[in-house]
Amino acid sequence: MKESDLPNITRSRPVGTLLAALIAGAIAAAVVLTITQPPGPGLDPDSASYLGAAQSLAQGRGYRIPISDWATADSTSPLSHFPPGYPTAVAMPLLVGASPSQAARFVNAIAAFVDVALGVWFVANVAGVIASVALALAVLAMPPFLEVHLSILSEPLFFACMVGALVAMVDLSAQTDERRRIHCAFLAGLAAAAAMLTRYAGVAVVGAVLLWTFVQPGERGTRMRRLLVAALPVAFLVGAWMVRVHLTSGAHAIRTLGTYGGFAGTLSMGISTAVAWLVPLMSDQTLPGRGWIALALAVALVLAITVGARITRHTTARRAIAATMMLAGCYVVVLVLSRLLADPAIPFDDRILSPLFLLVTIGAAIAISAWWREARLPARVLAGAALIAWFGASLTVSLDEASWALENGQDLAETQWTESPLLAWARANAPRATLYTNWPPAVFFHLHRASHELPSAADMSALRAFADTMRVRNGIVLLFDQPNPDQPVSDTLLRSAGLGQLARRSDGAVLAPLRVHR
Repeated sequence: MKESDLPNITRSRPVGTLLAALIAGAIAAAVVLTITQPPGPGLDPDSASYLGAAQSLAQGRGYRIPISDWATADSTSPLSHFPPGYPTAVAMPLLVGASPSQAARFVNAIAAFVDVALGVWFVANVAGVIASVALALAVLAMPPFLEVHLSILSEPLFFACMVGALVAMVDLSAQTDERRRIHCAFLAGLAAAAAMLTRYAGVAVVGAVLLWTFVQPGERGTRMRRLLVAALPVAFLVGAWMVRVHLTSGAHAIRTLGTYGGFAGTLSMGISTAVAWLVPLMSDQTLPGRGWIALALAVALVLAITVGARITRHTTARRAIAATMMLAGCYVVVLVLSRLLADPAIPFDDRILSPLFLLVTIGAAIAISAWWREARLPARVLAGAALIAWFGASLTVSLDEASWALENGQDLAETQWTESPLLAWARANAPRATLYTNWPPAVFFHLHRASHELPSAADMSALRAFADTMRVRNGIVLLFDQPNPDQPVSDTLLRSAGLGQLARRSDGAVLAPLRVHR
C-alpha cells in the first residue's frame, strides 16, 4: 500500500485538526457579528442591490433591485450588474423573519466561519496545526479581510467558495483512483460556479479549476473527461444565469467591452493597496521608507513561497502551494483584463485585492512552515520578528477600523445619512411622490423605497425630457450635496432643464418641475 504523503500530524491527530478548524471558524464568525453591531453593518452602495434583490426574491418577485433608469416607469429593475449568489443566500434568513441587515450579518458570519475553518483545516492537513493557527491569526488580523466583513458585501461568501474550490483542486491531485478524481473535479467545478455566481470575478476561479483539472496526469481522453465534468456545473448554473440576464435586461450587457485607458493610475492604486497590506499603518501614522520596506517584504515573501515549495518533503504541500498560486495568478489576470477591457471604474483597492491577499496568505503559511523546518536559527529569528511585527501592526489597524465603524457607522450607515435632513423631508412631505435621486441606495436604506437614477449630466436633450417625465409622473428629485461619481448631474444643469427648487436642507435640495404656461 502506498504511504500517504500528508504530514504525520494529520494521521495521528485528526480530531485536533478538526477542533482547531472549528474553533478558528467560530472565532471568525463571532468577530463578524461583533464588528457589525449597530450602527453596523456598514451599507456600501452595492449593498442596496444585494438586499433589494434578496427582499424581492423572498417576496416571490424574482431578482429585482430598488433602482431603475429615469426613463422607465417601474422604479425597480432586474438584477444584472451583480450575480445572484449573495442575494439568494441573504433571502434565506428573510424567509424566517429576519430583517435584511440581520440576514446579511448572519450570512457573512456563516461565510466567515466556513472560509476560516476550511482554510485552517486545509493548512493543518498539509502543513500541520501550528501553521494553520498562524494562518488563522494572520487572516483575522488582516485589515483587508476585516474591511470586507464590516459592510454588507459579497466578498465573505466569495472567500468561502474560493477556498472550497482550492481544497477540491488539491484533493483531486492527491487521488489515485480515477472515479474519485472525477468526483473531486465535479466538486471543484461546483465551487467555482458558486464563486462566479457570487462575484463575476469568480471567472478567475473557474479558469483556475479548469486549467488545474486539465494539467493533472493522465491520458488525454481521461483529462478531457475530467475537464468536462468540472465544467458541467459552470456551464449549467452560470449559463442559466447569463441567459436570464439577457432575457430580462434586453440589450443591456453586464459590462460594455472596449479598450479603456488610464491603467497607470489603477496600477498605482494597486501598488499602494499592496504596500498598505504589507506595512499596515493607521491613517494618522507615517513611516519613512514605507514603500521600500514593503518591497523588501514582498521579495522575502516570494522567496519564502518559492523556497518552501521546493524544499518541502510532502508532495501534497507542493500541490497545495501550486494550486494556491494558480488561483492567485488567474485572479490577477482576470482583474487586469477586466480593468483594461470591461470596466474602467474598477479600483485596485482593499476590496478588490482581498481575495488575492487571502490566497497569498494561505500559500505563505504552507511554504513558510516548510522553510522554517530547514532554516537556521538567525533566519528564523529574523522571520519571526517580521511576522510578529506585521501581525501587531495589522491587528492595530484592524481594531482601529472596527472601533471607528462601531462608533460612527460605515459608508451609508454613517450619521450623515441616518439623520439626513433631506431624507427626513422626503419622509414627511413626499410619501407618494415618484423619487429621483443621485443616491438611490440611501433612499432605499433609509426611506425603504425604490427610486430612479438621474440622467447623464452631458446630455441636455435627455435632461429636458427628464423634466417632462417628472411632470407627468408627479416626481421630485432628492439631490444630495454629497457627490456621487456615478450620478454627476448638478443642481445648475437640472435647473436649466426646467426644474426648480422646492425645498432646501443642509445636505441637499428638493427639486420639482416648473409649471409650463400655455
